[in-house]
Amino acid sequence: MEQSVKEAVAVKEAVVAKFDAIRTEQSGTVLYVGVAPAHDLIKVTTVDRYDPKLSPTDRKQGYQRPPERSRITKIGSFLINEDGQRLFPTSVLLAAREPVEYDRKQGTVTLTSDAPIQVVDGQHRLAGLQYAIEEKGATDLEYFNVPFVIVETPDKLVEMTQFRVVNGTAKSVRTDLVNMILTATYADSKRSEIPKKDQWRIVVSNVVDRLSKDSKSPWFEGIALPGETTSGRGTGTKIVRATSFITSLRPVYTWLKEFVLDQHCRNLDDEIAYVYDIVANYWRALKDVVPDAFESADDYVIQKTPGLFSLHKLLKHLLGDMHRGRREFNSETFAAFLKESPEITDASFWHVKEQRASVYGSMKGFEDLYEILSEPYR
Repeated sequence: MEQSVKEAVAVKEAVVAKFDAIRTEQSGTVLYVGVAPAHDLIKVTTVDRYDPKLSPTDRKQGYQRPPERSRITKIGSFLINEDGQRLFPTSVLLAAREPVEYDRKQGTVTLTSDAPIQVVDGQHRLAGLQYAIEEKGATDLEYFNVPFVIVETPDKLVEMTQFRVVNGTAKSVRTDLVNMILTATYADSKRSEIPKKDQWRIVVSNVVDRLSKDSKSPWFEGIALPGETTSGRGTGTKIVRATSFITSLRPVYTWLKEFVLDQHCRNLDDEIAYVYDIVANYWRALKDVVPDAFESADDYVIQKTPGLFSLHKLLKHLLGDMHRGRREFNSETFAAFLKESPEITDASFWHVKEQRASVYGSMKGFEDLYEILSEPYR
């Protein structure tokens, strides 16, 4: 009897909020649409953040970018300053990984602390409210009604897919994060089950992630993955964003997919390993033939966007030559080709102050820079 009372108390303590809501369905998925006081909604929600230290396919990997303080304070200040004229009608999208307790007669959902709901879209809105209430003392906002939609998701991947669709299609979210989420979404899928338009993103995103984390990689700790920022001048090693690296490698993957990958790779894991070896070997060769240009990332642009886009376009060109000549895609062969270029092997060409490679700062400029670099191979 005493144990039953304790269990009842435990269950009662686990109940943290009850909200008015309507239960409905959309394409077979259960949705709850309603409103909730801000302080209650903040209390029962959590954010599954992307951790750059984990692999994109790690089951513990999250999918939300770090919050931006400036956006949080801007939202909070707006709500405080608007006072009686506050209007914040956009609903937040939430996900429940377990079935939601719903009372049809009362029209309420009951949420418990042992099954918090995930914020899929709206983390800055809720954080802005929290900032206004807790940091600025606007306690009247505790009861500000916030519209919400809760989606019951059978697993985390469905939830992540919803985030990718909302933020990668309808809204603008950093491409690198969307691409990393895509790799997790299809982590256990066969290559034939993945849309062809997405395969390059999965392969290249994994390649870039591995380049940044492999201690033997020439790009070890040099790429800012989602959740990380590039280092300020002279303050660290993060040189370029993953977005730039991923985008610049697309032509390389496209060529490999057409001429090589299907003959050598059984699945996407094989493709990732194959492309990684090529890119890592290529950059090792570049570092061997022009070592001075790698001494200080601040002073040279070979590892910044001008170098990335032009040199990866050149890599595609060289792969074609090497493939036709039946040459191995290894560091030694790449180095032999690269030594033929007077620009590539001249560190001063890449130096910022020399105003040579550094002046090519746009997509058209990267193409022009490639034309210069590829001249010896025509």
